[in-house]
Amino acid sequence: MKIIVTGLGARCALGENIETLWDAIEQGHSGIAPIHRFNVGTFDTELGAMVSSDNCCDTEAQRLLAYGCAAANEALQNAKIGNRDRVALVLGTCNGLLGRDLHSVTTDLSKALKLGEPAITLSTACASSAHAIGFAADLVRRGVVPSALAGGVDILSAEVFAGFHSLGLLSKHPCAPFSTNMGTTLGEGAAFMLLESERSAKERDAMPLAEFMGYGFSADAYHDTTPIPSGLGMAKALAVAVRDAGLEPEAIDYLNAHGTGTAANDASEWRAIQRVFGDFANQLPVSSSKSFLGHAQGAAGALEAIVTLMAMAHKVVPPTINVTQPRRNAPTDPVARPKPRPYMIRHAVCTNAAFGGVNTALVFGQADGTPRDERKVPRSISLVGAGVAQDGQQVNQFAPRTELRGIDMSARLLASATGTALADAGVRTRTPDCEGIGLFVGQTRVSPESVKAFDKSVQMRGLPHLSASAFTRMVCNYATGVCCRLFGLKGPTATLSTGVESGLTALILAADRLAWRDDVNHLLAAGVDEPDASDNYKNGAASILLKAGEASAPMNLTGWALATNCELATERALAQASLNREEVVLMAVLGPPTVAGLWAVIAAMDALKAGEQGPFLISNRSEGSAGAAVILETGSKACDLN
Repeated sequence: MKIIVTGLGARCALGENIETLWDAIEQGHSGIAPIHRFNVGTFDTELGAMVSSDNCCDTEAQRLLAYGCAAANEALQNAKIGNRDRVALVLGTCNGLLGRDLHSVTTDLSKALKLGEPAITLSTACASSAHAIGFAADLVRRGVVPSALAGGVDILSAEVFAGFHSLGLLSKHPCAPFSTNMGTTLGEGAAFMLLESERSAKERDAMPLAEFMGYGFSADAYHDTTPIPSGLGMAKALAVAVRDAGLEPEAIDYLNAHGTGTAANDASEWRAIQRVFGDFANQLPVSSSKSFLGHAQGAAGALEAIVTLMAMAHKVVPPTINVTQPRRNAPTDPVARPKPRPYMIRHAVCTNAAFGGVNTALVFGQADGTPRDERKVPRSISLVGAGVAQDGQQVNQFAPRTELRGIDMSARLLASATGTALADAGVRTRTPDCEGIGLFVGQTRVSPESVKAFDKSVQMRGLPHLSASAFTRMVCNYATGVCCRLFGLKGPTATLSTGVESGLTALILAADRLAWRDDVNHLLAAGVDEPDASDNYKNGAASILLKAGEASAPMNLTGWALATNCELATERALAQASLNREEVVLMAVLGPPTVAGLWAVIAAMDALKAGEQGPFLISNRSEGSAGAAVILETGSKACDLN
């Protein structure tokens, strides 16, 4: 099935819509300028790429929603969507309101837009909106939703500015990727694209803007904030994306790089490109839109993808501006010029990387491309290991104490459950066996312990001198990144939320990915919930190792579904498993909100091991922004997703 882009929308430092954004790029005008929204007088740089026309916003929450609504409405109107009841929202955000109550940003936006399909949040730091686009495409491709609005939104706050400053990543000059002026410039904004099937677009008589052809995700398993110098992680994501698109590397005409301008990122990314493209890398135009947009955090991936699609439409390649002198270990052709270069692009790649060692690559093509072969029959999904944690102490069994210093409670809980699941499956950590395993985590917020430490750092030291280590932990995917690093997990990784039962959503998305894609054979589906002082439940985490293609395993997932509500998800999961309600045992769902569904799945696994017959049905106990249901059975019965 071809996935078509039929609508685009943006709000950023270059303008209020995609027309003004592209006009600025054509004219070589940067959105980077001195910051006036908050005081930067005590820092050694004053630059940012800020949205200028937001005078109606009194609070950060209002600003975040206003940016999101403006860009999303433009994409919907651009796509000529009449019935919004059939549109899902997959939103990527790095910070939301600096990590607090992340999913409320998505639900508020979905309600404001009057969308009727499920709403999902991806929070993988600066790769968030790129992740959102990949997941949204899968939801459409599998028929889970008719269409999906995918993208991201983030605002630049004084706290975020101070945090990047504390890490020494900001430049005194406008962001100049691949140039000798090193460092990045932070930005903000929102960007969305409407994805739907080619059939849907034709039925609506919608104009196809481009085809979304494929994606790749990976983890470095190296460091909390620094990419692995060899570029191996990004190279893996790039190679998977190109292969998923059904292309050879030489078929790529242009690459829009993450290109932050920092010494570590630019060199690592160029090494990754060289690994995948070989000698052809020297002929490949590789530019960075951050020289125009600044680093728009969680919205960066979607904004840069829109720049890429606009360039394809206008038959040019966008430049990297601000380049003064080429840097070593940088692209041979960074398109270092003030204005776009005439150039025909049929296939393009957009890359993004993030804190926690996250790597993403998205492939787009002209909409008139030939459909490619896809898997017709899904692989069976078995459950081969499980672990739970309530105090975070088990992690001491799996990692040296020196590597556990400074990690927060959410990371300890998640690592405890994940280490237990791997041990239960007989998988030795930090071995080649782990390198192919990915990790999908349901999590609704940053660790309250880390929020408290960050706030204390600001209070005691002031913003210009806040703790860099405290800021590092203020991304929702911090715990996911810690697990990847501790255990050597280098497969696809994601941190996501649908509110309550986000862990169950992670399980469903992991199972679906394994069933239909061949680039990975094992995925861990996990969830973590660390309460704050106002919550009336205790710590909890769970992790389950899934394996694809082993129908004879003792325990299989034979049905799973996401839908607008729990009842519809249950009906779909039953139909997939060829069962009716009278034939299943409904498992009680108890425990911390995010992980209760996973705990119920593990209880069903234990029951099957003890000889109970099942099949077992686990579904949401309360309505979030998506209904979720799974069915677990013994024996060799395979799932039927056709």
